[in-house]
Amino acid sequence: METSSRLNPQQLRAVTAPAGPVLVLAGPGSGKTAVLTERVAHLVQHGTPAHRVMAVTFTNKAAREMKLRIGRILGEASEGIAWMGT
Repeated sequence: METSSRLNPQQLRAVTAPAGPVLVLAGPGSGKTAVLTERVAHLVQHGTPAHRVMAVTFTNKAAREMKLRIGRILGEASEGIAWMGT
């Protein structure tokens, strides 16, 4: 399934924003983890070295889930992500 078909317009805007820091603030169950996961994958797939990526979440559960999802999307390309956690 293509990224654009899984995300609403606001989520897609956050995922595809120009390279650099992006702050995603949204309520529970709104898809923050999906957006951050897709954002990291998008950056790496479009030339940002994995070691230049830092992802911060509010919960350890979200951080673990993001690591798993990004690993599924990127495979070996996800190795070296600088930091992902709370």
